[in-house]
Amino acid sequence: MAKIIAVANQKGGVGKSTVCKGLGLQFASSGKRTLLIDCDAGLSSLDIMLGVADTVTFTWIDIIEDVCTVSDALISINENLSFLASPRKILKEDYENSLKEIIDGIEDNFDIIILDAPAGVGRGLSRAAKAASKALIVATADEISVKDAATVSTVLSEYGISDTRLLINRYRLKSAKKGKFLTVDEIIDKTFVQLIGIIPEDENILYSTVSAKKLKTKKSDGAFMRISKRISGENIALTLSQLK
Repeated sequence: MAKIIAVANQKGGVGKSTVCKGLGLQFASSGKRTLLIDCDAGLSSLDIMLGVADTVTFTWIDIIEDVCTVSDALISINENLSFLASPRKILKEDYENSLKEIIDGIEDNFDIIILDAPAGVGRGLSRAAKAASKALIVATADEISVKDAATVSTVLSEYGISDTRLLINRYRLKSAKKGKFLTVDEIIDKTFVQLIGIIPEDENILYSTVSAKKLKTKKSDGAFMRISKRISGENIALTLSQLK
């Protein structure tokens, strides 16, 4: 049975899709059968980031509406990484349980399923939360992002997801030491969520994202690797010295 993980925050722009792509590549490179699902109807981005936007024919709404089968809609990114795209149109119905039904039918084919939940706490988050058993809450080191991360943690618990972990993204260690951003301890204290990893600020991530290249950079690759191993149950130390 696959580990099904929703990646969420109420605030947009914190790098949820970047995290999904980075972790997806790491899990796949370690031999785990991995599926990425874009849950953001109308505002999808993972297809662009994975370099397959021009090849998307079917999305999960087409599966729900019996336009195609699951195998028709799945896109192979590499040997171990698959992708299920989100519809490009805004949906008039919630389809809150339908996405879960799709995942229930295919989860035995994968080791890891990562759901890229849209910003906010509306029906997009609901779709992802009802299908997931775990969650990663992505936050940057600013007050608004951290406040919204705490809100999403509460909402996820209302959906029955108690296994949540905090992932701090785009962290600037030197700036935090100078008091320009929240420190790691302050972020943890304000969210009340256990930390699973920190991704350092890395401009090369932005370059690889907008050019649809693989998101594996010298500075952040180690962070994604460590986080993926912790999710898999390995005991990997977490220290700020790893960010230097």
